[in-house]
Amino acid sequence: MPSNPSPTEILHTVAGSLVATQRYATIDAALRDLAISAVRGKTLYYRQRIRRLERKYATDFDTFSERLQGRATPAEEDDWFAWRSARRMLADWQQTYRELSDERSR
Repeated sequence: MPSNPSPTEILHTVAGSLVATQRYATIDAALRDLAISAVRGKTLYYRQRIRRLERKYATDFDTFSERLQGRATPAEEDDWFAWRSARRMLADWQQTYRELSDERSR
């Protein structure tokens, strides 16, 4: 393997190892499960970010947004942008998970 393998080469090496140890029947099955695992990790990460902000402000995003209109501090604005971003990223990763799950069930 080259001294600086591509991400694709690394994934195929890992998947090949999982197949060789009989944890998966095929490289495709191993790669799919690796992808699903990575996506689950991302959804967990963004859920945790959202929960931290919900606890910090003792409310949900929509109520927090209403509360800030016309009177937000710079720190609250930063948190609002981070919260909005986390919600969007969570939605994107959840969509990716659904697509992978749909593909898996075919």
